[in-house]
Amino acid sequence: MQAILVPLDGSTLAEQALPFAQLLAPLLDARVHLLRVIAHSDVHRLIAADDVLLIDDPRPTPVERERNAASLLYDEASEYLTSAAQRLRAAGLTVETTVGFGHPAEYIIDTAATGECVLILMATHGYSGLRRWALGSVTDRVVGASSVPVLVIRSANEPMVRTALRRILVPLDGSEPARRALPLALKLAAGAQAELLLLHAVEPPLLSFSASEVGQFGLILDTLTRTAAQDLADLAGSLHAEHAQPIIPLAVTGIPAEVIVDEAVTRECDLIVMATHGRTARRRWALGNVALKVLHSAETPLLLVPSAAQAA
Repeated sequence: MQAILVPLDGSTLAEQALPFAQLLAPLLDARVHLLRVIAHSDVHRLIAADDVLLIDDPRPTPVERERNAASLLYDEASEYLTSAAQRLRAAGLTVETTVGFGHPAEYIIDTAATGECVLILMATHGYSGLRRWALGSVTDRVVGASSVPVLVIRSANEPMVRTALRRILVPLDGSEPARRALPLALKLAAGAQAELLLLHAVEPPLLSFSASEVGQFGLILDTLTRTAAQDLADLAGSLHAEHAQPIIPLAVTGIPAEVIVDEAVTRECDLIVMATHGRTARRRWALGNVALKVLHSAETPLLLVPSAAQAA
């Protein structure tokens, strides 16, 4: 059984990823792997907090102090993960837990790569009580280096409650790498019986216009949009041959990242699934750059699929 890896940092904000783990695990036939990474700076900070030097006060050796601090943090983290796991097991999920020491982003990436992980599920902007590490910055690093898909939930003081996936948005740019997000999106849509929206954001190619073409801007843009719409319709038709859920093609003119974010909100999508390195044939926009912009601006949960990733 594959796993959904859920890194936690001890904060309630980071724990907003747990309901999504509960939602997605049955759809992907996956167990949940809860991970708490203790950074070396955590150990040193705890040592410093207790480092009161008194005359003639017997103190443990530096090695003993580091060992004691690491042991204390490990016990706290284990207890914390056990509590979180119990909540998921009560919902009928298979859950395992791991406490590790090291650099959080690197540990997460390595664990996912070696643990039959189908995806990494993280909430952004989580902090531990001692602000040991910012999950937002760790998320950025994981997204940039992970070889498996990463689902990013934007944490909030009043989290949105999702009990089902009703509508999934898949941004495409006409390239084969961009389409590599489709297998995972289709699997989730089939399991959740959700609508799948195929979106091509047609960016006005102003910078590529020659002086003689400026007067034909409207005609050229209309042609590009109609071509994108037809390509999406053809793709939707071919997918319908194997998939029963509704598949809706959308060709919308505008700046790609803005279109994706706006359409996700307007159409009340529960999830965006997109590849990270797709390009159009004319290289009008790199989906990797667009994905990064969407990552930092979308409120809708975002599942980023490396273009080389295999289907789940």
